[in-house]
Amino acid sequence: MSASSIFTFTGLLLVLHSAISCLHFRGLVADLDLVETIPTPLDVQVEVLLGFLLCLTGQLISVGPLRNIKTAASVTAPIYITRDFDTYRHRGTALRTTNTG
Repeated sequence: MSASSIFTFTGLLLVLHSAISCLHFRGLVADLDLVETIPTPLDVQVEVLLGFLLCLTGQLISVGPLRNIKTAASVTAPIYITRDFDTYRHRGTALRTTNTG
């Protein structure tokens, strides 16, 4: 396994574990009828943040090197693309002639 896979998998496990911990905590709080008064524990918040950062790091590592950008001089349109779309007729010209006359 590569380093990016390890980071991503570990981050995913941390996010899933924090979700299960949060659901367990919410279940315990619901039994006490204190649903809206107690915030999510700090360790769950830190765990989900760490899991997200590990997933992000793993995905950024797996991207690889960036490619060079072609300059405008070397970029040309393919032969099958023409400028036919520039000349078109629409109802604006017909409305303009009827309103002035």
